[in-house]
Amino acid sequence: MEFEKNLFPITMEKHIIFCAVAALFFVLQFIRTKRIYQLVLAIAIPASLLIYIQPENKTLFYGVGIGEAVLLLFAFIISIVQNRKDKKREAALAEV
Repeated sequence: MEFEKNLFPITMEKHIIFCAVAALFFVLQFIRTKRIYQLVLAIAIPASLLIYIQPENKTLFYGVGIGEAVLLLFAFIISIVQNRKDKKREAALAEV
């Protein structure tokens, strides 16, 4: 399988800008809402830039993909757990 120089449907410069803006957005959202999954996403999105280290390295390519999948799954699980805890806390406060 031959790797192309452009791995993503956008240029590398646009990808870097997208990742920086997305990371900044999720960090600001975390500061505002204190939702832990947003920190995970602030790491996961820019982590896709690791592919540019050695674009022809298949192991790195698939490793980054697996890492991204794990981080996204982790963010999803953390979101569910935190939502349940918040609902329990709200219910306990409503009873008082």
